[in-house]
Amino acid sequence: MSQAVFARYLNLTVGYISQLERGAKRPTGPALVLLNVIRCKGIEAIL
Repeated sequence: MSQAVFARYLNLTVGYISQLERGAKRPTGPALVLLNVIRCKGIEAIL
């Protein structure tokens, strides 16, 4: 899945997703919760 598509599903910017992937930022708040759900249950859990 592209960063653009992933960002759209999470209602985040592509730049923020890119920063997360590079380790420049750490997710917090709702983004952290959604990423943990995706990690545990897969992307299908939020689709």
